Amino acid sequence: MPSYNNSKEFQKSNIKYLNKDFDQFKSSLVQYSKTYFPDTYKDFNESSPGMMLMELSAYVGDVLSFYIDNQYKEMLLPLAEERRNIMNMAKMFGYKVKPIVPAYVNLAFSSEVNSVSGNEQNINYSNAGVFDAGIKVSSNINPNLIFETLEPIDFTISSSIDNLQPRSINAATGLIETYTLFRNIKAVSGETKTATFTVGVPEKFYNINLADKNIIDIISCIDSNNNNWYEVDFLAQDKVPIPVHYTNHINRDNAYSNANGEAYVMDVPVAYSLQYVKTNKRFTRETNIDNTTSLVFGNGVLKDGSTIDDGFIDLEQIGVLIPGQTNNLNQAQDPLLGDEYSTLGETPMHTTLTITYRVGGGISSNASSGELASIDISSVKNLTSGNTTATLINVSNGSPARGGRNSETIDEIKEKTKAFFTTQNRCVTKEDYEA
Repeated sequence: MPSYNNSKEFQKSNIKYLNKDFDQFKSSLVQYSKTYFPDTYKDFNESSPGMMLMELSAYVGDVLSFYIDNQYKEMLLPLAEERRNIMNMAKMFGYKVKPIVPAYVNLAFSSEVNSVSGNEQNINYSNAGVFDAGIKVSSNINPNLIFETLEPIDFTISSSIDNLQPRSINAATGLIETYTLFRNIKAVSGETKTATFTVGVPEKFYNINLADKNIIDIISCIDSNNNNWYEVDFLAQDKVPIPVHYTNHINRDNAYSNANGEAYVMDVPVAYSLQYVKTNKRFTRETNIDNTTSLVFGNGVLKDGSTIDDGFIDLEQIGVLIPGQTNNLNQAQDPLLGDEYSTLGETPMHTTLTITYRVGGGISSNASSGELASIDISSVKNLTSGNTTATLINVSNGSPARGGRNSETIDEIKEKTKAFFTTQNRCVTKEDYEA
């Protein structure tokens, strides 16, 4: 390598720094040899050993140049092409890639209810039933297409929009004895599955990979001590908002009374109440490149050496107290980020985790109107809050099941990542709150 005494002499050299491909590197090496080593090497024939060494050097330079350019390009979201890199950048911006998108539909269930005195104004709602979520309904065209209900079906709630139809009439009196009630319940394309994992010694950020592809939802994660593990958006989140149906509420036995047993104004039924549960048993869900799903748990380390008790917190109390402070509310705080200063959550150890999840979705899960009409009787579970002997008579979908799509394309992930980064789950404008 020649030496230069000053910058001007360096600028007069033949060295170029813009060469990128094999031919340019080779041409530069040949020109460099002719310029600086004219008497040392003169055989520039393609079959000479010297040309072989120059071509090998040009090949190495071409490969290195390609990987340097490609790696930089893959670091930029608009230019990246590899799905793995795009998914990692989406994760960095907070957007979680969906392995598949399920179809949703409103299913109309019908059930029989007795009449008190043979007219619509005296329906015996106490004789109606309440059915748990998870009822399976299949297509009468494709038996493999299964939908599951997402919430309980409550026929005990009276409503002015009840679509009543007489079911049986007393032949002697001519009065109606039973009516048919209808309830519209949202359902999702998918089927519930269960997997168990035995966990031994504690491991930071313990990872469980579910073998099934196209998992659309993690329904529950329960350990052998019957403790619930909750899914969160990020491990620093220690407060989990969950809707509680009145059938699972410790202080409510019907949809018409609140937690104190007091009747709501005008007896308006409120089936669900929103509560936060503060917990250190939590995990995040990640989509892998092969469309499988992984559950990632916490690091199991409490910085202050204390434990966090599980317990429900009233919605109104969220954000009132800031960790480490008691009276400073001058700055905006994320109500879900209360545990940021103490722990990233527990990691499971010496237990068995039972994970219940739902698999399904895709473009093939879209169904036409009237196609979903078969109820899986084995999936119907009566809840004790209603008539436990009540049965479901029929089900149908008056509107098509829509929204089912296959896994997100690279371009879709890019655009959704940009949108998510802009919103960041925040409500800022009036339009945000309306949405």
